[in-house]
Amino acid sequence: MKTKEILEEATKLASGQRQIDYGDKTENHTNIAKLWTAYLEYTITAHDVAILMCLLKVARTKLGAISKDTYMDMSAYSAIAGEIKFKESKEEESEGEKRGRATLEYVKKFNKKLKKNDR
Repeated sequence: MKTKEILEEATKLASGQRQIDYGDKTENHTNIAKLWTAYLEYTITAHDVAILMCLLKVARTKLGAISKDTYMDMSAYSAIAGEIKFKESKEEESEGEKRGRATLEYVKKFNKKLKKNDR
């Protein structure tokens, strides 16, 4: 099976019958995230769900029979994660994004202080 074929099948999985059977991908992953959050008592996002499902598929490559479905599912979950990530509002920024924003603000303030001291 070639890369193009895997990606084409993954596209069909993420957008085709499963979308009809299970509903909107983002809503579905958001619902799963809420359930996992309640169970784990730790906040999980829809994006986290897609990444974790991808990792589940990666784990399956380490044991058991090799299946083309595993690779198609990994591709589909990865694409879903990307779709969800770019749909997220600023309210749901990641920890890394929060730290990056805080660092930028700190640097801006620091630079202003330096300019004041240079005068």
